[in-house]
Amino acid sequence: MSSLIQEQRRPTVLNVDDDAASRYIKTRSLRMGGMDVLEAADGRTALEVIAQRQPLLVLLDVNLPDINGLEVCRRLKSAWPDIIVIQISATSISTTDRVSGLDSGADCYLTTPVEPIELIAVARAMLRLRNAEFQAQEVGERYRMIVESAIDYAIFTCDLDGCVTSWNSGASALLGYDHGEIIGQHYDCLFVLDDVDTGVPLQEMLATGRGESVRSERWHQRRDGSRFWSSGRMVPLRDRRSVVVGALKILYDRSVEKEARDALEALNQDLERRVAERTRDLEAANDKLRREIEERERTEEQIRQLQKMEALGHLTGGIAHDFNNLLMAILGGLEVTRSRVDDPRLQRLLNSSISAAQRGAKLVSQLMAFARKQDLCLEHLQLNALVHDTRALLERSVGPSVSLQLDLAPDAWPVVADASQVQTALLNLAINARDAMPDGGHLRIVTGNVTIDDSPENLQLAPGDYARLDIQDSGTGMTDEVKARLFEPFFTTKDVGKGTGLGLAQVYGFVRQSGGDVRVHSVLGSGTTITILLPRSSILASNGPAPADPE
Repeated sequence: MSSLIQEQRRPTVLNVDDDAASRYIKTRSLRMGGMDVLEAADGRTALEVIAQRQPLLVLLDVNLPDINGLEVCRRLKSAWPDIIVIQISATSISTTDRVSGLDSGADCYLTTPVEPIELIAVARAMLRLRNAEFQAQEVGERYRMIVESAIDYAIFTCDLDGCVTSWNSGASALLGYDHGEIIGQHYDCLFVLDDVDTGVPLQEMLATGRGESVRSERWHQRRDGSRFWSSGRMVPLRDRRSVVVGALKILYDRSVEKEARDALEALNQDLERRVAERTRDLEAANDKLRREIEERERTEEQIRQLQKMEALGHLTGGIAHDFNNLLMAILGGLEVTRSRVDDPRLQRLLNSSISAAQRGAKLVSQLMAFARKQDLCLEHLQLNALVHDTRALLERSVGPSVSLQLDLAPDAWPVVADASQVQTALLNLAINARDAMPDGGHLRIVTGNVTIDDSPENLQLAPGDYARLDIQDSGTGMTDEVKARLFEPFFTTKDVGKGTGLGLAQVYGFVRQSGGDVRVHSVLGSGTTITILLPRSSILASNGPAPADPE
């Protein structure tokens, strides 16, 4: 019948009335409304036409000569319930008669006279309603067929309390419940006990009650108590006003897929574990190899540096020794000449020559210090006392723009060294630190103790105890290239005429000759720390303990 409504652009209407004039008016009106109209003057004829043509709508007069219109309506609705019946009668009809007409199966009741426009509108309205009913029935039937054909899926509906209201054959096959025994039960019987205890079914219903769709993958329980892994979705069911009236739930058995996935995950985890273990072993081996290579490179670099400094020392020492002999002869000659000359002008010239020769002798002395060929006056010294004795000279040398701080360890070990050389080294390093802080800064002198082992980075020192003297500044720092050449004779980063490049070389030579070492830590832009390590003395220092720090 619904397909007939859709196919017929001009719906067929049967007009039943024993009054020819009235029948004509109604037929003419309906045809004006775009309908095909059949006619019958009595009840029997009307039923025969209906049986043959099955019109969509029957306009039925109540008062017919053979069969009462109410009886015709009852027979018609019994055989063809989808046909629309509009009963029509005289204006004198009572309310009881109208009720009887509608009770007989009529879809609508009109009283004469009826305006043509009204008749057309009522007929069209009834046809629209019936067409909507047919479409809804088709949709429902289509939905039922789809749901019932989805035998691999459990599809069921619940009311807002969670009670099952519909159940497809796929749900019976998957979950084991027959349609009759599950309808009306709460759907939490399909969940495992742990999920019921934690309120999973309740949370799903609350979410769908708020109009939300819920997706899940979890264990569900069959009627026999066995479990299966499912993926599912629960969506809200709404009425025509979009009010949520229940929920639709769909479940699909994915137990086989889960078993395969779990097996694959276990395999992947095992492979990942093995790969991780192997990777860790390789990384450890690579780290060890890298450390060994770096250690070897550092050791080789230290050896090269030692060899370079030794070669420079031998070369410098030889040259310095010869120059020293020449300068001594020149100075001796100049002194003898000056003692025998009375001319003031010649005296001035001789004095200038002697001063130049003395400066040369001083440079030669510094070169001799670097070459470790100078004569040292070794004593058992207390570093803290020596630093305190030098403090006033240090403050004058660095100037007021640099703040001087002494951080002297009270238990600093005594050392074996030349006191004057230690003070000279300390002064040289303080002046270099000052020059690295042109805008002022902080100079910190620290003493302490350190024990040296036989690790590769300590190649230049014999294992044992050493006192430490740190000179720390907040200056500009230095690059790695500068640090590599820092103690070379005549190497300087200062402008021409502002440094001989022998100060640090003298420090290095004195410390090495004393059995110690000089170490440098510097970060460009963050300052420099130069550390002097001197051998610990086993005898009490001759210069006594350091005075209390006034700071």
